[in-house]
Amino acid sequence: MATKITLLRTVLRWPLEQVASWLDGLAIGEPVGGEFFNWELFASTAASRAREERSLPWAQIALVVYAVLAQRAPGDEKHSLMLSAMNLRGWLIVELGPRDGDAVLDPETIVAWFRSLATVPIEEAARLASSESWHTLPIETLLKLRYIKSALNVVSLISGTGVVLKHPELENWLQLRPKLP
Repeated sequence: MATKITLLRTVLRWPLEQVASWLDGLAIGEPVGGEFFNWELFASTAASRAREERSLPWAQIALVVYAVLAQRAPGDEKHSLMLSAMNLRGWLIVELGPRDGDAVLDPETIVAWFRSLATVPIEEAARLASSESWHTLPIETLLKLRYIKSALNVVSLISGTGVVLKHPELENWLQLRPKLP
């Protein structure tokens, strides 16, 4: 186990360009040098560095790793990984400002992700949210509503950037957010 943690620590001490080059030569999510590598910890640490250094290149590394891991993950784990990625995007958009077309700072990426999760029409979500008997709802329905709420938390984070003006339907969703499970 020591060598596995040592590799992670070593990689994270490298200059950014060296990390990016190292990453290009690997299959993300797979063992490194025949040994287990904690890709989620790597992504999380890269995201932390992106925040600490306000660094778009570190954010791009984290986002690439999160995206590949999410593609391979089952439902709940996929949502968790994407939520981490979108929270990073949202934070950076607030800190550095939105930039249309930017791989990291375009708010439309978050809007598209939210829309992919909002598989329940807003009218139905509002009806379900006002239900007094959550315990009678199917777990799949509750999970969909929970995913919508977690995505709305990210949308709320970037709401001051003008994204809601471009997508007025988000305002109704944001008003419903506190009532969702």
